[in-house]
Amino acid sequence: MAARHPARTPKGAPRTLASVPRIGRPKGTGTQRVYAKLCEDILTLKIAPGAELSEAALETRFGVSRTPVREALIRLSSEGLISLLPNRGARVTSIDVSDIPQLFEALELCQRAAMRWAALRRTPQDLAEMRRLNREFLEAARRGDTERMGDTNREFHLAVARACGNRYLAAQYATLLAVSLRMARTVFAYAPMSGESAEGYYLEVVRQHDAMIELIEKGDGDGGDAMARRHTQLFRERVVRYFSASLAADLPLPAAP
Repeated sequence: MAARHPARTPKGAPRTLASVPRIGRPKGTGTQRVYAKLCEDILTLKIAPGAELSEAALETRFGVSRTPVREALIRLSSEGLISLLPNRGARVTSIDVSDIPQLFEALELCQRAAMRWAALRRTPQDLAEMRRLNREFLEAARRGDTERMGDTNREFHLAVARACGNRYLAAQYATLLAVSLRMARTVFAYAPMSGESAEGYYLEVVRQHDAMIELIEKGDGDGGDAMARRHTQLFRERVVRYFSASLAADLPLPAAP
């Protein structure tokens, strides 16, 4: 008896849904889903620094097998957001105050290099994306949506990183941005700004972003380098104000007997 073969679509005939082979779920989507959600939760501090992550609990939460969970954790570990624990899952990396000077050194160097190369290699699409994200940051600031502000600020700098045309630098820059975003959210959560102080700070961020876009569009690497320094300094000063503030000064105490 002759073997049966699936019918073939005649050459040149239009393909129908029936003629298109069925495919399963794209490989890696489970890993990406677990990674994206855990990354969001860590960056927004929904999962606190120092918290332990159980692989079994994550499998149950996301409805996936151990492999996607493990792959997601390995990726988060490579970005410095978690530390893998032997046979125990992982722990969210703590925010160590002693690391802050080194973080700012590395962040400034990456921003300067990214700005220089973006000025040489950017495309019209890169510039359009930066402008869109800066508008979204301003809109979020007007709404007082600090979570969206943090997201769009990070996405803006990632757009600059992509425009620089060096994937190794962009990857390192992305890691530093993730660490700095967690620190920023910690700072703003415990020492939030309000009124004119907040408005002035966020408007200055927008102005500096606008200046960065203009310098990149002009191909001005030297100007971009200088602006990257200023932008890091703006964030550094905000963090220093947080550590310099004394909440005890505003706490009423009874007079000594």
